[in-house]
Amino acid sequence: MKIIANLGIRVTKNDWLLMIAAFVTYTGMYAVRKSFLAAQFDEALLFGYDYKTVLVLSQVFGYMLSKFIGIKLVSESKGRSSERMLVGLVASGLSFLLLMVFLPYSFRPVAMFLNGLCLGMVFGLVLSYLEGRRNTELLVAALSTTFIFSTGLIKSTGVWLMQTIGVSEVWMPFVTGLVFFPFFLGAVLLLKRSHSPDEEDVRLRTERLPMNRQQRKDFLKKHGLLFFGLVFIYILITASRDFRDNFTVEFWSELGYADQPSLITLTEIPIAIMVLVISAMAVLLHGNRKAFVASLVTVVLGAVLLCGSTILLDKGLISPITWMVISGLGIYLPYILFHCVVFERLLAMLKYKGTIGFLFYVADALGYLVSVGVLLGKELLDYKGGWLSFFLKLNTYVGVGMMVVAAIVIWRTYTIKDSANAMATLPVK
Repeated sequence: MKIIANLGIRVTKNDWLLMIAAFVTYTGMYAVRKSFLAAQFDEALLFGYDYKTVLVLSQVFGYMLSKFIGIKLVSESKGRSSERMLVGLVASGLSFLLLMVFLPYSFRPVAMFLNGLCLGMVFGLVLSYLEGRRNTELLVAALSTTFIFSTGLIKSTGVWLMQTIGVSEVWMPFVTGLVFFPFFLGAVLLLKRSHSPDEEDVRLRTERLPMNRQQRKDFLKKHGLLFFGLVFIYILITASRDFRDNFTVEFWSELGYADQPSLITLTEIPIAIMVLVISAMAVLLHGNRKAFVASLVTVVLGAVLLCGSTILLDKGLISPITWMVISGLGIYLPYILFHCVVFERLLAMLKYKGTIGFLFYVADALGYLVSVGVLLGKELLDYKGGWLSFFLKLNTYVGVGMMVVAAIVIWRTYTIKDSANAMATLPVK
């Protein structure tokens, strides 16, 4: 609270309500989606492939398909009336974790596919309560810290349940999700009680309206070149971030820290704090183009941290813990800036009366498509190295690609002489 106040950001009671509700809601969803990653399934193979990889691929494929469905459903949804859908989707995802317990070994990936299919639209529904406000960056930063902090918390909880309570690997995902589910329900009720954006929010960030098919085509026709440059960067970030998230337990094991599950959470805390503070500072940038460009410059900085820390670890100049924190910052800072600033300020800069749910779901769908391709490529090409060595190579390519494309997008932004006037607004229907 003091950090936010010192930054000169005025935060209302409704803002605090939204931040807490969004954070807890998405943490509850993560408990249903990410808890199975705490298990390693070392002894198991399915069709000759690593069993955990098959489970991850099954869930990510369902999650990716849900993102493609969400391009239509989320962008056309009425936004602030999504409580029943939120509860229904997460409850369904939890039920498939229970189903997995009773399914035969070879059919459990089907349950994970259905689990992922239920959960892919949750982010867009929660985001509809936060977008289009003068403090949107801060609100979405609170939501986005779940990507860092909560994923570590969920995995640490899962490991603790197995090591201390004696919960088996197959029961652990459902039990973890069940533990967090009551908190999720309470948070959804808080979202329902929050207030809509006021007139000042609309003046500063434009009105956010559902987008039908013709309106989505209209946006891509007018702004597709700039938008897909951003999507390409987001795809690269998603590939690295998703791989890191899915196999963090394996990385720590290869680095010699398998007996210290608390590190999964402890190393994510400083990353979450730094990302939250940096993202919140975007609220202080009142010019939408200025904030948009500043966010892309910070994306380049994240790419430098990602590549630089990977090189230093490879040369033995930094410790694995230091590398995990710095590289995590290099991945999550750009990733969360896209959620908090980049797409939000893009719409505001273009004076476009749409919803960032559409932008996100196009980017997310393609990002997870590539993420599935990365996982399949590692398995089908029979990569001989471990999870960690593959991740280090992936980081190098991702970092370089991010720097090059971000520089091109920044140049393209400055070729728009007057984005407030040159860009047509979305027709309201």
